[in-house]
Amino acid sequence: MIDSSQWSTNCDEALSTSAAPRSCPVSWRRKTLILLGEENPKGRQTILSKGIGLLIIFSIALAVLETEPAIKPQHLWLLRSLDTFVNVLFLIEYLLRLWISPLKPGNSKGISGAIRWALSPTALVDLVSISPILLRMIAPHFYTLRIVRIIRLMRIGRLGRSDIFTKSIARFHSAIASKTTELTISSAYTSIVIFISSISMYIAEGDVQEDQFGSVLRCLWWSVITVTTIGYGDVYPVTPVGRLIASVTALLGIAVVAVPIGILSSAFLEESKKKEET
Repeated sequence: MIDSSQWSTNCDEALSTSAAPRSCPVSWRRKTLILLGEENPKGRQTILSKGIGLLIIFSIALAVLETEPAIKPQHLWLLRSLDTFVNVLFLIEYLLRLWISPLKPGNSKGISGAIRWALSPTALVDLVSISPILLRMIAPHFYTLRIVRIIRLMRIGRLGRSDIFTKSIARFHSAIASKTTELTISSAYTSIVIFISSISMYIAEGDVQEDQFGSVLRCLWWSVITVTTIGYGDVYPVTPVGRLIASVTALLGIAVVAVPIGILSSAFLEESKKKEET
């Protein structure tokens, strides 16, 4: 005779290998696996996984709002209460994923499968994201520390589980890899422009504005800001030669920004065409 728990375990193992008999019922464990989107062969998100994604975004918004000192104490209490509730949901989700991890395709069975999943990068990110609520249970006075707030903002890393996000990152990486030579040349051009403009500005303005342009290293700050077309205006040349150098540097900076943008745009278009052809 085989008891019900042994029968359910055997059926789960059989279902994971697509060799289950028709008499095998779908257990709650496997239903949870399907609901969390861990067994979808097409990689599509389930309604629950989409809801978790929205919950992650909501929790990040709460963590950001809580850092604003202008928020009144009564509103701050509401934000922390909502954050605690969200953390509890994330904790439940983590425990559920740990529970179903031995059933995931390609994972080991039993406790070894759970340990293997718990040590995976995705699970470690999940564990870090729920660590604030665990810390609050153990030592509540540590919950308001700035480092804990930063950890809570790291929940954005959990969005990496999204299939859309993963495919986007893969396409972005593929696009950059296909244009490595062109991007290297563009980077070399940028470095040359920044270095030459820094030396030129040091020669032109070094004796006039020693605090701002008294060394090549100090000129590098101005050069980077000017080449990238940001131009804070906190440091600027006052001599005619220095202004001429600044004008030429600013014009060259247009190419510094435009060239890599064009390279990446063409790379993404090529990747899109490849996907359409396949």
